[in-house]
Amino acid sequence: MLRNYHLYMRRRRFAPGTVAARISCARRYVTEVDWRGADFHEIEEWVYSHKITPRSQRNEIGYLKAFYRWALREGLVDRDPTGLVDAPRLPMLLPRPAPDAHIEHVLAGADVETAAVVVLMACGGLRCTEIAELRWCDVDLSEEWVHVMGKGRRERRIFLAPEVLAYLAALDGTEGPVFPAVLADGHRSAARISQLVCRTFRAAGFPTTAHQLRHRAATEAYKATGGNLLAVRDFLGHASVATTQIYTKLVPGEAARASRAVSLPGSRAA
Repeated sequence: MLRNYHLYMRRRRFAPGTVAARISCARRYVTEVDWRGADFHEIEEWVYSHKITPRSQRNEIGYLKAFYRWALREGLVDRDPTGLVDAPRLPMLLPRPAPDAHIEHVLAGADVETAAVVVLMACGGLRCTEIAELRWCDVDLSEEWVHVMGKGRRERRIFLAPEVLAYLAALDGTEGPVFPAVLADGHRSAARISQLVCRTFRAAGFPTTAHQLRHRAATEAYKATGGNLLAVRDFLGHASVATTQIYTKLVPGEAARASRAVSLPGSRAA
């Protein structure tokens, strides 16, 4: 049954990470719960019994909603019990951009490959999975861009500064994955990329994560474009500008400048 679910998601071209996460959740769920007869109370009890963060619980509920939608479509169930499941409310957290001083310190002692990963995140805003799947055919050093397949199969082209491209050029690759797996014929996993970044910064004494590098790129892009949210949205590969808006809170003085610019009718000189 789960094999058919896996094939369905592959046919719909879901990202490998999405497929893996949904299958993992579904496999645990169907072995622990009478899933055909479960109601929303049992689903909530199963999800909330896990010692995971509220965000992870919310993700699991999303995975189960997708699973039941497929099962209903295939005639395996006659109802979808996830419709009444309540997901945990999550606080709106501010992004935490990696400090420039930490990035500079790490780059000074990093090997060529690690340095290239760091600058692609800190300046190009790439996600771990986007870096893991990057191939040399997606890189044009002469035109100064990389072509990225992001979440939801949304493609974007990111133009990079010459000093950023220099780190990619230093890898001296021409074909295959830009960051190949060490022990296998293929690209490295997103988890390995994340571990590489976290391990490197922690070795330098900094608690910086991979996603904080992307936060840094987003914040700098917002400032560089004069607060153009649409441009930053496209740069990051967000589906909605609502996600991009959280970065406006990190630029001091923006709200104050906006409010001071609003005057009474007739108060400005003609």
